[in-house]
Amino acid sequence: MPRSVLLTLFLSCALPGVAWSQSASEPAEGVNWLAFEDGLQIAVEKDRPVLVDIYAPWCGWCSRLQTDVYTVPDVQAYLANHFTVTRLNIDSVDDVVNFRGYELTSAELAMGLGASGTPTTVFLDASGDYITRLPGFVGAGEFLQILTFIGSKAYVSESFETFVETN
Repeated sequence: MPRSVLLTLFLSCALPGVAWSQSASEPAEGVNWLAFEDGLQIAVEKDRPVLVDIYAPWCGWCSRLQTDVYTVPDVQAYLANHFTVTRLNIDSVDDVVNFRGYELTSAELAMGLGASGTPTTVFLDASGDYITRLPGFVGAGEFLQILTFIGSKAYVSESFETFVETN
């Protein structure tokens, strides 16, 4: 195979990943993204659950979550009215985040919250206690159902499956 054809094939496969990785670290506009510690403080003040978006700059699905889910007006409105929203870079080992008396890097905290891959969405209650996590990408419709399940506190009394069947 000629060298120019190989180079073209390589670039056509590599460049889409590069484009995704560049935007994955950029949070979606229209969502009030807060620093982790600020998000926890505001959650207590407003008695709201916390959504923690755990991402990696190179993660294509993380980028897609930012562009295809967090930009949907209904998702943005629900987040604005029911959650405090923050992000952690699972690859970041140079920063320090204070959580429950511990100084951790974003990577350590992400792993401590149960993220073994990206994207992972973790939900905490207003006091910072763990509710659940959502590994991987889901579309805007299902994501909004999950937000409603957590934001309405339905998770306290019923399963997600029951919630979906009755709503």
